[in-house]
Amino acid sequence: MDYAAVRNLPTMFFDQARRLGDRPFLWAKRDKAFESISYGEVADSVRRLARGLVKLGVKAGDRVVIVSENRPEWAVADLAVMAIGAISVPAYVTNTVDDHLYILDHAGAVAAIVSTGRLARRVIPAARGSEACRTVVTMEPPTDTQAAEIDVHGWDDVMAMGDGVDHDVEAAALGIDREETACFIYTSGTGGRPKG
Repeated sequence: MDYAAVRNLPTMFFDQARRLGDRPFLWAKRDKAFESISYGEVADSVRRLARGLVKLGVKAGDRVVIVSENRPEWAVADLAVMAIGAISVPAYVTNTVDDHLYILDHAGAVAAIVSTGRLARRVIPAARGSEACRTVVTMEPPTDTQAAEIDVHGWDDVMAMGDGVDHDVEAAALGIDREETACFIYTSGTGGRPKG
């Protein structure tokens, strides 16, 4: 692959997904067995989630914190955020509420995507206290949908929102320059506040 010719990471992924279509890309353990998810299925999920995030008001240059263990939805979220020109901000699953609040505010995140209810119990209070974060998307069904001051949406709901949005994700991704920021990475904060 000629990496110098690659426009950006989302564009490279969509090109690979078109080329490899039904071939396995990610695996998830379900009912004690690993099942593969094809490039095409992941590309469809990335497009749907990206359009759903656009519907929620996330735009190019916005920061979106992702708090999740290693699972297929993490990769989908990361690619979807980058595909709309937003900046993904992965955060440690071991972070405290204060750590999450610090990262949300320091990064200026407008949204957070979180995997489990256990992790959401630390992310949602942080989002409530943050200056800019007003939206939390939960990969697993949300338990705290009445979170004052912020909107909490389930993953499937945001995907469904994306189905009704007229936004060509791949065309938009082509407009992202390879020099644009794709991700802010923070340290674990063991020596003080996490550093971005």
